[in-house]
Amino acid sequence: MNMIATIRSADAWDSIFCRLDALIAGRPASPDAARLEARQLISMAIADTWQADSLWGAIDAFHAHFDFMMQTVEINGTEDPGLRTLRTKCRFYLEQVEALCRSLS
Repeated sequence: MNMIATIRSADAWDSIFCRLDALIAGRPASPDAARLEARQLISMAIADTWQADSLWGAIDAFHAHFDFMMQTVEINGTEDPGLRTLRTKCRFYLEQVEALCRSLS
């Protein structure tokens, strides 16, 4: 019987989702770099889940809102009053992704 199992540290999960939350709250110097980092972090978060397919709806919603937020930053700058609403929506979808990742792993 194989008793070896991959153990994922809670610290690793917290680190990934804290970094994503910081991206949402931040004022990126490069929206394109922020988009790339968000995609890489989400990929890391779902890498160890046993059924990643069920996450794609929440992931797609997160990326759509994050991309729209970065477009707003590019067009209107970081002082746009609409960014608060976009950040709230990004956090909502990020929380969904995090909850699904935790429940599936």
